[in-house]
Amino acid sequence: MKLLPEGKSKALSAGSLAAAALCAAMTVKAASDLVMLLQVISAPAFYLSLRHATLPVEMPPMAAFIVGHVRLFFSFLLLFWLSGLVLAAGVWARREWARRGAVWLLYLATAAALLLLVYPWVAIPKPLVYRGISLAPEFNDAVRAAAFFARFAAAVCGSLTLWWALLLDRGALKGEFS
Repeated sequence: MKLLPEGKSKALSAGSLAAAALCAAMTVKAASDLVMLLQVISAPAFYLSLRHATLPVEMPPMAAFIVGHVRLFFSFLLLFWLSGLVLAAGVWARREWARRGAVWLLYLATAAALLLLVYPWVAIPKPLVYRGISLAPEFNDAVRAAAFFARFAAAVCGSLTLWWALLLDRGALKGEFS
């Protein structure tokens, strides 16, 4: 079996193999992170140290959710990357179920990028301002820069994932799947 089959789109084959390699590496990383997290959480010293921990007053909603549901978040990451690996391998093998799954996964990634583009404060802290007075100018400059770079990355990544989804969903590549 050839990595880039004859008569098929070489760009799609190479792209799906690259996506499979990335997803495989991220699956291994997510699995190791989940195992490490479960080992840390199972230690009694972890909960003793949390008893004296302080949390920011206005955490970003995504961070607050992650703090409250750590196991769920890390399990989701593992499932996300594993499903990306399976779908990328299926797209390489030109399976229709994989094309449909990849399209849905790319549309969901586009929606997440759009959410971050419109509302970067979901993942990044808001500047600390009280009645128009900046309470921490250096911090505020840092979070404004982080929001700019998050918006830029969301625009680029969201555009690319939407383009790939449309190519697989409505483009000429759709005809390659059985």
